Amino acid sequence: MINKEEVIRIYDLAHLNLEEDRVDILAEKYTKVLDFAELIMEVDTTDVKPLEMIQEEKAVFREDIPEESLDREKALENAKDREYGYFRLKKVID
Repeated sequence: MINKEEVIRIYDLAHLNLEEDRVDILAEKYTKVLDFAELIMEVDTTDVKPLEMIQEEKAVFREDIPEESLDREKALENAKDREYGYFRLKKVID
């Protein structure tokens, strides 16, 4: 089950705004999704043959044209935190 603190932490890590009245609703929705995924993982598939679907469509690629990249300062102008000319990110995995 996803609790309120986990929902707040997820939104904080993603730098998303979260209204207080939505926390309980989101926790319930996340819990339903995870419960459903867990239910799917419990299905016995030992006698089920793998199915491969290969589409015969050709991928259309655009021509790779090198362009000048962004100036470092321009790229970092909206960074929440930076260090030594790079984005500085929060540690996500403990």
